[in-house]
Amino acid sequence: MNRTGFLHKIMLVLILLAGFGVALIWPPLQKKIDIHYARQAAQIARWLAQEEGVFFEKYGFYTADFSQLAADVPCSSVVKEGRTVFHCPHYDFVLEQANVIRVSNTRYPKWFTVSLQEGKITCEYEEGSLVGARICSQVDL
Repeated sequence: MNRTGFLHKIMLVLILLAGFGVALIWPPLQKKIDIHYARQAAQIARWLAQEEGVFFEKYGFYTADFSQLAADVPCSSVVKEGRTVFHCPHYDFVLEQANVIRVSNTRYPKWFTVSLQEGKITCEYEEGSLVGARICSQVDL
């Protein structure tokens, strides 16, 4: 063993450099991941809106249970507070007002709404939410 602790000093410097490297890389990486999930959620919302349109043509109403729309549903259906919620990683989908799909982010105060009659998707966020503003500006609607 080294009496001056030279090996310990080298290890400390290496750990500090690795920590700074992770601290510099993590925020841009997390930003890309959040934008990827938001784009994926918007794509699923569009798909659900199309499937709801087919369901409406067949039965004359929209269904809150998205599992009835198709067999290859990419997420799971759960019941929260008496409502059927379509739960995907990072986003929850729910039918609101009988003709609007609301897609809520599970981590940030940000959401999409899809009007089933117009087929229009909008991205919204709470006032002052920097993450919501950033993600909404990056998602192609």
